[in-house]
Amino acid sequence: MLHLASLLEELERSEPARAAMAILEGSLARRSPEEQGAFWRAVDLYYVSRKAPPEATQPVEIAPELAAAS
Repeated sequence: MLHLASLLEELERSEPARAAMAILEGSLARRSPEEQGAFWRAVDLYYVSRKAPPEATQPVEIAPELAAAS
């Protein structure tokens, strides 16, 4: 948890980090709570646990409204 605390301290000190977080929060605000949760779970899996997600064994379907937005 010490590593996470140092990242939060860096966010507070760094103007580029704060700007990036503002962009991220703005993007996530346009998503559903389920999508936001999925995003943060992926961040947790990849960065906090230092494990990359396993290769997908099945194609991932994107909801039509999300596909149109990307």
